[in-house]
Amino acid sequence: MNKRNKTQLMMKNLIIFIFFVSCKVFATPQIPDKLIYNGKEYEWNSFSPGHKYLEDKKITKPKDAIETSANYGTYIMTYTIENDSLFLTDIEILIEKNDQIDDRSVFKDFFPAQSKIFMDFYSNIQTFPYGKEFYTTKNCWTDKYFENYLVFEFKNGHAEKSYDLSHRDLLKLKKKLFSRFKKTVEYDKAVIEQTDNLNSFNEFRQKKYKMDEYLKLIIFRLVKTLKV
Repeated sequence: MNKRNKTQLMMKNLIIFIFFVSCKVFATPQIPDKLIYNGKEYEWNSFSPGHKYLEDKKITKPKDAIETSANYGTYIMTYTIENDSLFLTDIEILIEKNDQIDDRSVFKDFFPAQSKIFMDFYSNIQTFPYGKEFYTTKNCWTDKYFENYLVFEFKNGHAEKSYDLSHRDLLKLKKKLFSRFKKTVEYDKAVIEQTDNLNSFNEFRQKKYKMDEYLKLIIFRLVKTLKV
C-alpha cells in the first residue's frame, strides 16, 4: 500500500472513529444544516428544502466532496429568514485538506450570480430546538428534549406563523393541535397510515405508546397550520 492510500485509509478510519465516539447511541449523529434567525444560529436537524432544490436542478456533486454517514445529503445548508421569507444562503461540503477534514463553500460554484435563493416551494411546519438539553429516563428508556423551541409554519417559503416556546408550552401547543386534528377525517386516515410507524417506534420501548399519544407526538407532521 502506497503512502497516499495509507493516508486515505487513516482519514476514513478517523472519520468513523470521531463520529462513533461522539454518539451516545449506536446511530451516527448527523451534521445539521443551519438556520440564521435574528442574528442567532439554530440547528436544522431534519431534511431541509435546499437538498431537494439541488436535486431538482440536477446539480453535479463536486469531486472533492467527502461522503460520510454523518452528512447523508453530501451538503451542509445554511438558511436565513429575512422579512419573514426563507432563503438558502450557503452550501458547504466536507473535503480532505492537508490530511484533515475541512469544509468548503460551493454556493458560488453552483450559483455565481446569486447571493441567496428564495425557497418559494417550501411549505411545512418546522421546529428548531435550542438552549439546555435535558434527558429523562423511564422504564429503561431515555428521551431527550430541549429547553426552548422555535416553531415556524412555512407556506411557499414565507413564515406565516411562528412561536418561541418553552418545552412545556410546546407540549401544550401540540395538545391543542391534536384536539383539533382528532375531529377531522384526516385523523381516521392517520390512525391507519401510522400503524407501522407506531409499531417501529414502540419496538424497543417497555412502555408502549398508544396511537393517540404517538399522533400527538408527531402532530406537526400531520397538520398544515399552527392555527388552534
